[in-house]
Amino acid sequence: MEDLVCSWSPKLIVDLIKSIAWPVVVLLIGFSFRTRIFGAARSFFSKNTVSEISATVSGVSAKFVTAKQTTEVLESASTNAANLPKSMSIEAIRARHEQHKTEFSEELYQSIIKHASSLDINNDEKIEILAREVSFYQTIIRYIDINKILFRSQYNLFYSINSNGGQINKEDANIFFEATKNKNKEAFSDWDWIKYIAYPVSNSLIYEDNNFYKLTELGRSYLAFMSKNPQLIDELAKL
Repeated sequence: MEDLVCSWSPKLIVDLIKSIAWPVVVLLIGFSFRTRIFGAARSFFSKNTVSEISATVSGVSAKFVTAKQTTEVLESASTNAANLPKSMSIEAIRARHEQHKTEFSEELYQSIIKHASSLDINNDEKIEILAREVSFYQTIIRYIDINKILFRSQYNLFYSINSNGGQINKEDANIFFEATKNKNKEAFSDWDWIKYIAYPVSNSLIYEDNNFYKLTELGRSYLAFMSKNPQLIDELAKL
């Protein structure tokens, strides 16, 4: 049975961690994954019922994936747990550190401190380097979050837009959607262009500009990331 939903695999996690050098990334991933795994489990059972697992093999997976993207749009699309809230005070940050601290995180923390202390650079340079590494981590988490929801056809649309100078007119965009819908009639039976484009727009991957849809900075960066990791493209939901 063909799996139509993007899933975490040990190889994917290893490949992503290998692409980032500093131990700080491992520490942050440890914090994030623990809460995300439990959160994802709670989210799944709150959004899906047994009645959704009752049709044909192709129908089950397709309907589940489309429902998942619709639900994602309704939630706070701009909120990302990987990002440190700009309004968070130092007291709140320290409280969060205490909340997520474990023996293993402390071991990694001490390793990071030791590594940073061994560098022959001043504190400002250390902060700059660590901040850069954290920014890499946050962008990768954002791209992975997108991959868990995005359809392969939507990725193909982004690629087409990028190859066409970063924009596509609305008429061509609708033609693209209708062709996609015809190939997946059951999955997209109650979908129109607005519903199809809702997730990419609400997550700042593309935006409307007069008679065109254009890629955002995030959209272009996402495509650049995927082009460097083509194995991830095939793991997108095959719709």
